[in-house]
Amino acid sequence: MNFDFLIPYIQWLVYFLAGLIILYLRTLITEKAKNRVLRKQNAKLTEETESIKSKFNKEIESIKKEYQLDIEKRKYQYESKKEQYIQFFRLLDSFSASSNVEMQKKMMPIIDEFNRNYLNAANRNDKKGETNATTVFSKKIQNLMFEANQELTRIKSETNTNRVIASDTILKTLDLLELAYDKSFDESSKMMKDLQVQMMTNDQEGMAKNQIKIQAIANVILKYKNDLIKQMRLELNEI
Repeated sequence: MNFDFLIPYIQWLVYFLAGLIILYLRTLITEKAKNRVLRKQNAKLTEETESIKSKFNKEIESIKKEYQLDIEKRKYQYESKKEQYIQFFRLLDSFSASSNVEMQKKMMPIIDEFNRNYLNAANRNDKKGETNATTVFSKKIQNLMFEANQELTRIKSETNTNRVIASDTILKTLDLLELAYDKSFDESSKMMKDLQVQMMTNDQEGMAKNQIKIQAIANVILKYKNDLIKQMRLELNEI
């Protein structure tokens, strides 16, 4: 049989198949190119994501370290201030006890000695003995006031240490407390000077007035001490 009539169809079929193959290859190449681009984009995106994650993790670690450091600083600050404040109030309590109890223990023998020696000299009309009793009394009182002043100096030194770490509110109260202690010392010195003459003249009213003044100042000191305790507690709670 003669199949020459099929040649044109075969030719078109070949063209069609060739076109399909070319189209397929073009599509395949295009898809591969797209896939390469996508892979590159994915790789870049993955790299950027890892970079962001790494940066984020570093920032988190940095924040943690700063937070931990801040906690340690606050803890140290709290403990340091607490210890300093406790030491300060121990010194105040010690000074108060020394001023009240110890001073009285030391004063009574001095007063008894003066009364005994002065009265004995006065009964004998011994002016030299009276003068000697007065001189001894004055010297011993001066020694007591010197000891009290040393204790007061210690408090002022400790107060200055607290000024370095205290808030402005506490600083104001410390100033008031220091002024009150100075006033107390001045009034005590005056009372001691007056005491000698008051005992010689039996001036009970004058002694009572001086004691009232000293007690009033002591009440002011106690108020400032209580204010300090409240302020220091508040400051420690805010750390």
